[in-house]
Amino acid sequence: MLNTTPTPTEILKQYAESERFCREAERKRITTLSRSQAWQLEKQGRFPKRRKIGNTNVWLLSDLLYWIAQQEEV
Repeated sequence: MLNTTPTPTEILKQYAESERFCREAERKRITTLSRSQAWQLEKQGRFPKRRKIGNTNVWLLSDLLYWIAQQEEV
């Protein structure tokens, strides 16, 4: 079976979005995962790693959209 998941850049184009950081509230809206669920999956290597900007945790929008696209394939 061929991998049909678009690249993160292609996903951003599909949503007419540019790369940006997403904070916790937006991450939750996009993924529908609770903070603890996301943290557990991240610990297991099954969710995009957060990035630290000052005292704030953020995620790249492309990482979140790519993760969602991968879940839809399963």
